[in-house]
Amino acid sequence: MCIIIEKHVHDNIFFKYVMPLCESTNMRLTDVTRLWIATFLIYAASGSVFPIFSIYMSYRGLSPYHIGLVVSIATLSSIIPIVLIGHFSDIMNREMVQSVMGTCLAFLMPIYRHLNSLLPFIIIHSMYTMLSYSYMTLSSAVAMDYIRTSRGSGFGRFRTSGALGWMLGTFLCGWIVENLGFSKVFLVSSIFFLLSAFLFMLGGLRKVGLRPLKTDSYVMHITAFRNVITNRAIYPLLTSIFIASLTVPAYYTFLPLYMTEKLKASRLLSSLAFTITPVAEIPAMMYIGALSDRIDRRKVIVLCLGAYPVRYLLTVFVRDPILVVLVQLLHGLTFGGLYVVSTAYISDSVPEDMKGLALSLYTIFTNLGSFIGNYMMGSIVRSYGFVVMYFMAAFISSISIPTLVMFSSRHR
Repeated sequence: MCIIIEKHVHDNIFFKYVMPLCESTNMRLTDVTRLWIATFLIYAASGSVFPIFSIYMSYRGLSPYHIGLVVSIATLSSIIPIVLIGHFSDIMNREMVQSVMGTCLAFLMPIYRHLNSLLPFIIIHSMYTMLSYSYMTLSSAVAMDYIRTSRGSGFGRFRTSGALGWMLGTFLCGWIVENLGFSKVFLVSSIFFLLSAFLFMLGGLRKVGLRPLKTDSYVMHITAFRNVITNRAIYPLLTSIFIASLTVPAYYTFLPLYMTEKLKASRLLSSLAFTITPVAEIPAMMYIGALSDRIDRRKVIVLCLGAYPVRYLLTVFVRDPILVVLVQLLHGLTFGGLYVVSTAYISDSVPEDMKGLALSLYTIFTNLGSFIGNYMMGSIVRSYGFVVMYFMAAFISSISIPTLVMFSSRHR
């Protein structure tokens, strides 16, 4: 029996990431397996629909300007709910909160098949943005509840689940749309969300349903809340993330349109621009996360921010759609490495029982940047075209580097 298990472990890529994580964080194998698979399913669910949102809205008759408007409003309207959900998860059973959100997302996804005008898209996409961003953010908070030491390498290994899930989801997205149509892809996403919610529920049921809110603990919680909101150590990072996030719609929202309309690429090839990114994310998350455990995390963050302008300029300069897809490997730095190291940095800077709120702040600053950026990038595309948009994205994202260096040294 032991020989069979050993052979299976070595042959299965899942255990390449799960077993070292379990050993390095002292997590029980049942817990790390469940959380790893749950996070894998979250990103498979999101990845299976994300690449085609803008294409689907365009297919339903929305202009690039209206697409940017939908995404901007959805992002803005999700900011306060994300704060409240993050704060709520710090008080309540975090994994049960996750289970409820996953179930809501599962029932929400099929509704997209019936949308055909601006207002319904604004309403439904706002609900999706609020729930999905909170769902992904709190999956990191759940992981940090278990990972207490070597957070850069530990969380980096854990987040390989999201990268692999995103790879599966984005691949399925392109294949399903090309062969079965838009409606089936929303159904697949719904199934993934429901399965992830079930796994979080299994962990939540093992815990007390509600954390006791005694007077003294409530006062301490409010004090910790104030300390997080006024924590000067994290705001230089959040400000630089906000600046960089102004430009991320150039990838997330408008890259599929740029490839299909400007470069005449197929929908399947445009979705591969999202499928390929985990190839770079997985090593970046593990090795850059581990690097940040050995040196100043801010230096690693600067390296990741520097990849933003390089990525946008290369997207414009290479005209072959296949080369444009390969350029997106820099996502390993602009998202994978940046997210892991920033999460570790924030988690080290706040009280242990306030990680949900603190990581929600990261999401909020990202969403604020995306809110402005979607409207701004959509307006640039409408007036000047895709090429000018990418040049502007390169210039704006480069400002995030001196912002982090200057303000972090001031508040060090």
